[in-house]
Amino acid sequence: MKDVEFIRLSKENINIISNVVRIDNEELSKQDIEKFIIDDDNYCFVGILEDKIVAFLYSYGMLRPDGKSMFYIHSIDVLQDYQNNGIGTKLMEYVLNYVKNENKYYKFFVLAENDNIRACKVYQKFANKEEQVIFSRYLKGV
Repeated sequence: MKDVEFIRLSKENINIISNVVRIDNEELSKQDIEKFIIDDDNYCFVGILEDKIVAFLYSYGMLRPDGKSMFYIHSIDVLQDYQNNGIGTKLMEYVLNYVKNENKYYKFFVLAENDNIRACKVYQKFANKEEQVIFSRYLKGV
């Protein structure tokens, strides 16, 4: 497989994506992504292979009351036909290097359901330790 190019989406390059991006079985409109990335602490990254977006990650910085900021990776997805080729791992590596070079955040974190074995394997490659128990509840109907 050829090398995937990874980039952070911005208002200058948003036109590389189609009107709808599908991630984690949800559709995000180009307009919603544009609104999201206006804030410098909101991030969308894509992996491009042969002019096709094959991977997508969105995340954001979170300011704590003590003044420290953490980088939260909310969602990452690789198109099914491109999975098991290391693209998710390379995307995570790219994003963490990008954010580390910004020097704005002291820590990154990501939450995953423990039955999402594929995601957990990728995230474990980048974690110093695993220490999270997740409790969640939807506040609005899905």
